[in-house]
Amino acid sequence: MKKFFSSIVLVIVLALPSFALSVPSTHLVSADWLSKNANSVVIVDLSSPKGYAKGHIPGAVNIPKKMFFQGYMGSIKHLLDTPAQVQKLFRNAGISNNSVVIFTSHVKKAKKFADMTRGLWTAWIYGLRNVAILDGGIEAWKGSLSSKAPTVAKGNFTPAKLSVTDIKTWGDVYSAIASKDIQFADAREMKHYVGKDKDKRLKKHGHILGAKKVSAYLFSKKDGKIFKLVTPSQAKDMINKAGISLNKPIITYCNTGHLATGTWFVAKFLAGVKQIGVYDASMYEYTRTSMPIAQGK
Repeated sequence: MKKFFSSIVLVIVLALPSFALSVPSTHLVSADWLSKNANSVVIVDLSSPKGYAKGHIPGAVNIPKKMFFQGYMGSIKHLLDTPAQVQKLFRNAGISNNSVVIFTSHVKKAKKFADMTRGLWTAWIYGLRNVAILDGGIEAWKGSLSSKAPTVAKGNFTPAKLSVTDIKTWGDVYSAIASKDIQFADAREMKHYVGKDKDKRLKKHGHILGAKKVSAYLFSKKDGKIFKLVTPSQAKDMINKAGISLNKPIITYCNTGHLATGTWFVAKFLAGVKQIGVYDASMYEYTRTSMPIAQGK
């Protein structure tokens, strides 16, 4: 009888469904987590081809960050890739719709984590959800690096309909300026925010009226030789102190939608903001409109 029940239990256990690997709810993984699960994920390195060739996490495929800025609309450049462009990039990298994708890059400066978040943001708005970035970037990796590109089987990724919550257009920005319920978070450095920069990409200098400075690079703190992201509680505190409510919709922007994804990532996944989107065209587009611009603090 005991043997009989043991057999029944074994059958039940074998019949139970196996659960696929899932990234943490913060969409942020440690080097230890990645080392443990490296064979079950697609690792995407956003370094330049030259940087990738010098050394990358073994098994990582290379999609240089510039490849995530291929879109354009008239004279407005550096926009989000089209569905066809993203599909080609991801399929060639071995990504399918059920893939677990970890974005990595070198993070030798505080703001460089935004290279990874631009890749993740692109994947997210086109439907991938089991995605994360490596906290501390490649510098946090404890194993040896490789100079050899892996052989990759093509994936079958097919882009989903754009997530309108996470991407904002000029029309959204225009409507939001007149609203008291939608907040603007400027993810750039102080010189850009106050209008003291000499960035030739911009036609005017300063920030969107009412925008608060929530620079992406402030969320990355040096821990020894590694730049790691702040904790969820620290992220909430920093955003609140910047004058941004976590309970109201937020539009984050920068110059070309790069640093803006860093602030978007921290606010959405670490601070728990429910409604936040990236103004992809950012100040590259805004400064070419007739809308007023604010300068100074």
